[in-house]
Order: sequence, then C-alpha cells, then structure tokens
Amino acid sequence: MTYQVNVIGMSNVTSAFRAQMHKRRSGRIVNIASIAGREGRPSLPHYSASKAAVISLTQSTALEVAALNITVNAICPGLLWTSMWEEVGSRYAENNPAYKNMSSRQVFDAMVEEKIPLKKEQTPEDVADAVCFLVSEESRNITGQTLNVDGGFFMR
Repeated sequence: MTYQVNVIGMSNVTSAFRAQMHKRRSGRIVNIASIAGREGRPSLPHYSASKAAVISLTQSTALEVAALNITVNAICPGLLWTSMWEEVGSRYAENNPAYKNMSSRQVFDAMVEEKIPLKKEQTPEDVADAVCFLVSEESRNITGQTLNVDGGFFMR
C-alpha cells in the first residue's frame, strides 16, 4: 500500500497536471518525498524505498518536461510530528535500548535533539514555505532538485 500511495498515486497526479501544463508550456510540480528516502532507515524499509522512488520520479520527470518550461522538484521534510510517528516511535522504543520505556512523542523529541543540528522539529509551515518558493518565479531555474527541509538532519 505504501508504494501505491507514495509512488503510483504521485505519478498519476503528476500525469494529470502535466497535460494542462503541456498546453500552457509552463508549470511547476513539487513532490513531497522524505529525508527517509535519502537513505534507508531501520523500521521503515518500505517507506524509505517508496520515498526514494519519489525522488527518482521527480528527476526523471524534470528531464522529460524541461523543454516545456515545466520545473519539477522534490522536498524532503525531516522530522515532522505526524500520526505515523505514533507507530514508528513505539517500534523504535521496542527495538532500541536507548528509547526503552519512552512514549512515541518522547522518542521523537529525543531524536530531534540527537539527530538535528538545529535542534528543532520541522513543521508543516516549514514545508509549505519551501513549496511556495519552488512554485515562485524566483525558482525558475531550479529543476530536478531535492530540497531537504530537515534542520540539517541529512548532513550527519
């Protein structure tokens, strides 16, 4: 199901919008991947693989539509508290002694502190700001790129 939603679903939506952009000979496509797609993570192999596929889909699509003045980029949010973290946090607590007896939120907060150089969790607003930039005229020469919105997580 993860692959169906994250890759096939995104591909279908991209194709639908692409037809309209093709007619206008301009457009912006911004896909949401994940920092988990930049490298494999324990407890998240299917999710990581699907988000890596989104990054690859982004680059391939960017090459296909560049001549039509359509830019295609991806954003990789870092640690953003979502309902998915309820499950992920409990798995980390079960499988990692450092997080034993912690709630999912406590695991999340500990990971933010340990893994993110800026020591701040990412928010939906952080991701929205990046999307706004990538759909703006200021990004007209940016295509096929993956923008990490992760407080420096991927640098580590």
